Amino acid sequence: MKKTYIYFLIVLAIYPLLGCQKSSKPLAQLDNNSYITNFELLQKNTSNDTRIRITSPKATLDQTNNIIEIVDSSIEIINKDGQDFKVKSGYSTINNMSNLINVFNSVTISFIDNKDYYITTNSFNWDLNTSIIDIDSPLNMNLDNTKIVATNGLYNLDLNRFKIDNSVFNRTFYNSEGKITYQVEIKSDLANWLKNENSLVFKSNGKQVETSIKFLTTK
Repeated sequence: MKKTYIYFLIVLAIYPLLGCQKSSKPLAQLDNNSYITNFELLQKNTSNDTRIRITSPKATLDQTNNIIEIVDSSIEIINKDGQDFKVKSGYSTINNMSNLINVFNSVTISFIDNKDYYITTNSFNWDLNTSIIDIDSPLNMNLDNTKIVATNGLYNLDLNRFKIDNSVFNRTFYNSEGKITYQVEIKSDLANWLKNENSLVFKSNGKQVETSIKFLTTK
């Protein structure tokens, strides 16, 4: 096993792997499941000025199925205004044929401009031909003093909008002494978080949103 470094600069879509540096063999002669250390991939989408950078200490290249399997991956999404968010996961795959990224195992999506804003889930899928990240498993969303749980969600990179289904919103309010004064819970069939405005909009099929407020006594 040899140390191999891979770097891609790709416009609009991921092209097939072109080669490996520091290897004495052509890529076609390597084993179908060759290990890659210090893996790095960079994709640039000129239609929306978004860049994707994926790094990992180790990845596996399956040339037969044209799939890259990545261990302990880090995915950075960088828009035209600077770095937007980072994804950490235990395992992920990139399918070069379908331009699809699948992310699994202890997934954390953290927003770079606010360390108290993050999402945890088990998995998500992202078709790189679109700007939609499909979180297809239950998720927990933390927005500072606000906690939201939902069954699934869709994040639109172009609109910076996060749409979640069957959500339960919980927020805690504090007084000037730092003591909890009351808590708010909102249940809805659909919620939209607009990142740029940092606002939440709740909707339900019957045009009713269930809200409860719990007032707490403090001494």
